[in-house]
Amino acid sequence: MSKKSNANFNFVKTLNEDRTYGLLFPEREVGLAIVLIYEKIEEGFFENGKFSEKDLHEAFEKIYITKERYPKEVYSGHIMNLQEYFLDYDQQVQKYYFKDYAYKFCKHAKETLKGAFNPTRIQKICNRLTSSLKDTDDLKFWLEDEFKKYEPDLREQIDFLDRQISLSIENLKKETNLSKHSFINALVATEENLTKSQQHVRELRAAYSETKTIRSILENKSNSDNDINILISEVYLFIKYINDRLNSIDRKLDRIQPKIRQLFSTLNKTAFNSQIEKFILYMLNNSELDNKKNILFPQEINCPVLHISTPKFTIISRDKNLFPAKPKKRKIYTQNETVINKNKERLLDELRELDIIKKWEEFIISEINLKEKVNLSETFFKILKEEKSDQIAVTVFFNLVEYVYNNPKKLKLDIGDKSLIKDKEFKNITLWKISIMKLE
Repeated sequence: MSKKSNANFNFVKTLNEDRTYGLLFPEREVGLAIVLIYEKIEEGFFENGKFSEKDLHEAFEKIYITKERYPKEVYSGHIMNLQEYFLDYDQQVQKYYFKDYAYKFCKHAKETLKGAFNPTRIQKICNRLTSSLKDTDDLKFWLEDEFKKYEPDLREQIDFLDRQISLSIENLKKETNLSKHSFINALVATEENLTKSQQHVRELRAAYSETKTIRSILENKSNSDNDINILISEVYLFIKYINDRLNSIDRKLDRIQPKIRQLFSTLNKTAFNSQIEKFILYMLNNSELDNKKNILFPQEINCPVLHISTPKFTIISRDKNLFPAKPKKRKIYTQNETVINKNKERLLDELRELDIIKKWEEFIISEINLKEKVNLSETFFKILKEEKSDQIAVTVFFNLVEYVYNNPKKLKLDIGDKSLIKDKEFKNITLWKISIMKLE
């Protein structure tokens, strides 16, 4: 379903109406009772996944551990509220069963907390998406159903990695009150976990590499449907989101690991100094002096050689005037005229290109001042046709966009309804309809 079809739906407003939020996200004790029932369903405790009101009351009693006795009316009120989104009632067997929202609510929470690093599964999903995209005749169906179905799976692995790093740091904070030796062990374990996380990031990045192929296939598919283009843009944004998250985790690890190593070094420094002090005391107590007042170390320690007698040499100085050094032959470097001419030609081409860019920019600015509005997208294709250089067209385009942002009081960039513009000569290039308007 496209965004346009949901344009009239206000999620925040709907969630804030009446008791909707409380019914979707029950209070802690009620939520835990639902999770307790969910675990029993998963274990096959209830036949056909159906349970009685008594089972619900027992779940509430296990969660509400207080000295006071809760009246059954309180539990009945909770059950009535849960029937909105979580529970349904089978009149025939007079038992309750979970609605789809209840299964999703519990399953997502469990998978988030449990976590399971599995880059191989991600790679299989990406390969399957690539294969189905190549074979599909209905691009809209692929974008709305195929890709959207696997989006949570692609996202959860990054969430799991991020949570793994946070838990490692939290566990280290909890163990700061332990003995020094135990804390060092905890520090080593945390360092190992973070190194493992860094390896996981590399494995995930390799698994997600197939998304580049997906993007390439989408870029090559010719399409003029605006709704499909919006869905394709969402896929591009999701791929960018994945890469940004992986880069963010990398940066987080790069910040944390050096600090942990520094802390480890600081804690070990005292122990190292203590060992050095014990060694020096041992040497002082167990060493002796001989008749020549030389130090004799204990037998298990080899005596270092502090001085070696050197042989005597007769040194004869050489008179530079009598034996002048031979002059070195000066090397003559020959210039390569071909290379010089090529570099010169390349420099002249670049200067000519800069001159052309400047002329186009001045021309477009003068057009804006004269007509008060210029279609920048059409001008882009015009430059492309006349100059036969995409580098010149792109440079002029972005320089003008930058010029507009630097002069917000004089000019305005108008994208409008984000409609797309194409040209018959350049089928692989598509631009939004972008105009520059004069404000004064």
